[in-house]
Formats: sequence, structure tokens, C-alpha cells
Amino acid sequence: MPELPEVENVGRAIAAALIGRAVTGVKAPFSGVLGQSLRATRKALVGKQLADVHRHGKYLILNFTGEGGGEAHLMIHLRMTGQIFVMDGYVPDKHVHVSFDFDGVPVHYRDIRKFGRLVLVEDGRRPAALDHVGPDMLTVRWSEWHARAAHRAAPIKAVLLDQGVAAGLGNIYVDESLFLARVHPEARPRDLDDATLREVLKRAKQVLRLAIKHGGTTFMNFADFHGRPGNFRRKLRVYGRGGEDCRDCGGTLEKTVVGGRGTVFCPRCQS
Repeated sequence: MPELPEVENVGRAIAAALIGRAVTGVKAPFSGVLGQSLRATRKALVGKQLADVHRHGKYLILNFTGEGGGEAHLMIHLRMTGQIFVMDGYVPDKHVHVSFDFDGVPVHYRDIRKFGRLVLVEDGRRPAALDHVGPDMLTVRWSEWHARAAHRAAPIKAVLLDQGVAAGLGNIYVDESLFLARVHPEARPRDLDDATLREVLKRAKQVLRLAIKHGGTTFMNFADFHGRPGNFRRKLRVYGRGGEDCRDCGGTLEKTVVGGRGTVFCPRCQS
């Protein structure tokens, strides 16, 4: 599933390639991934220029402006297998459900499982559809995150995965963050001192920034705007490495389930 770093890279690529270009056409072989009808989506977007791309957690919001000051805002959630890309010579397959034309530049939304959504929203920064989502994990301040997380009795891994606490972290980057913070994934935030919680937040932001720098992590479906996979996988310390040697202490990494999610940790480093 694309997490914050993957979505950030897609957003940056969209901005670099398309800001200033107008939507001249929209096709939807499967309009079920649209939040509104194809007709309503075309009416809102065609003729308007992409002015800005905003990300919040795992969501992208594309902000469009038209002549006379008209605006439109398209929120995109890639969910499990969503991809957005433009590639020279690319021939859309059966999994491409929406195609946009930006002044002759084709942009395709591809989604094998059809769980992603492209929804017109009323606001380009914080639409009502995101009322259930917490602050962005990459920019949340310590005081706000502490107020939302420190009292929790659930395992720290489950709290980090809770998008209502802070948005953007998924399974990969939670395991990596907790390893770097030397915190066991089943530890409860309310039992941890502030210094330890500060370290968790610091390491989570560090991991996200590093993953953004390396284009994200690819295991199955994610590819960037131009069809390239991320290469952060080479830097993973624990995720997906259960049973292998810890790169720090040489002990054996263990795999368990926390909050219903597969979890890898080092019993020595994260005791």
C-alpha cells in the first residue's frame, strides 16, 4: 500500500509535470473509482489549469483554477494498489480506470483492486472528507502528537498506524521507526516517558524523509509518476526480514502480529 513517502513523490512529480497545464479531457472506463459521476467530474475539471498539489497523510489534493476565478479540487486516495503515471508510449491496460488529458499529456489512474478513489471536494487544503484524519505525520508538532498519543493504552505500533492520531505512517515505516527508536512494538505509550516518545516521533519523521528521498518502497504495485519503483527497500532494517540477522546487534529478528498487522522487530535492540 502506498504510504506517505510514495504519495509525496507522486505529488511532487505531478506538480513538476502538470502545474500550469489545463485539463482538456477525462475518460473513465470504470467510473466506480470516481466520487462523483464522470459527467460531473468533467464539468468541474475540463478547461481548468492545475495550480497546486497538496498532500495530507496518504491523500493528494489537486487544486485547479479557471478563467474568472473558478476553482475545483480533486482529492486522490491511492489506497492499496492505486497508481498515477504518465509514460511515453504507454498503452492503458484493463486496470486503467481513469485517463486525463492535460493539454496533450495523458495521465492515467491505474488500480488493480479498484479500492482507490478520486473525489471532488470543497476545499483544497482540509476538506470535510478528512475530518476523521489527524495531522500530517511529517509536520505534526510534538505537543499536538503527545496530546493525541501519550495517554493511549494500545500498543505503540497500533497508535502509530492510527490515521486519526497522525496521518501517513503505514506498516513498513512504523516497523522501521520503532526499530530506530529502540522501542518494542507492543509497548504502550502511556508507559513510556516523554524522552522515549520524543524519540519515536523523531525517528518516524526521519524514516519518512529518508524514504521520500529514495522514492519510497516497492514490493508489489507501487511505482512513481513515471513508472519507476522506489528503492528504499534496500535500506529497510527490519520490515520483511523476520528470521534474518539484525544489522545492528547480529541477533535474530522476530516476527509477530500487533494490532492485526505483521510486525518484525529485534528482541535485543527493542527490549
